[in-house]
Amino acid sequence: MKALLILFGESFRLGGYGNRNRGSNESYIEQINAAKSHILFLEELKKKECSTDVYISSYNTKFDKDLEYVYNNFLLKSDFYENLIGANKLIHNAIDNITNIEQYNFVLFMRIDLYLKNEFINIFDINWDKILFPCICYKPHHKCGIHPRNNDMMIYIPKKYYNYIKNIDYARDSHGMWNRFINETDLKYDDLDTMINTFHDSDSEKDFNPLYYIVNRKKTDIFHSEGHIFDKMNFN
Repeated sequence: MKALLILFGESFRLGGYGNRNRGSNESYIEQINAAKSHILFLEELKKKECSTDVYISSYNTKFDKDLEYVYNNFLLKSDFYENLIGANKLIHNAIDNITNIEQYNFVLFMRIDLYLKNEFINIFDINWDKILFPCICYKPHHKCGIHPRNNDMMIYIPKKYYNYIKNIDYARDSHGMWNRFINETDLKYDDLDTMINTFHDSDSEKDFNPLYYIVNRKKTDIFHSEGHIFDKMNFN
């Protein structure tokens, strides 16, 4: 089995939501620790006989070579842009540069500034067969129209759904992708799901998340939707 991990977004950020402070010395240790948590994840996939290529689609900092060094044994390609182009272009530019995506059994799109917790590594299943988001956002922010409002830090797509990668759109509401998959494609609820069935905000500064935390910003242990379980077939 073979997988592709596309790491997108700003690395070596420092500060909370919307902050553009990138590449400062104070951001170095936590970003490298995040990268090392990704390597631990990839090593666990290797034990399951799943090899992984890593594609970095990020922005230029003085630490580019350090980042490449951490991923060296898995690195397929790295693109570091000088100017902000947005998550959507980072993702789709990377996809456009993959010569044969069909060689991969699945693609995992993931923010590069996430530290992966053991829970993520433990629950990750290389045989998942649906398009998956990490979870649904915490209540009362769990709906996009009548559909689930998805966590936007990761998207897992198995090979049979590669035609729908073109529908990934971070330029619009990135939390509304479940909604758009349902309303703008032929996908049904049976094709979509979450990695875990509890509700958590994307931002680990606002709400506890058992799968990851965003490095170089504050994180909270407050679990706003504790006791609530997500059931997609009885969502409304």
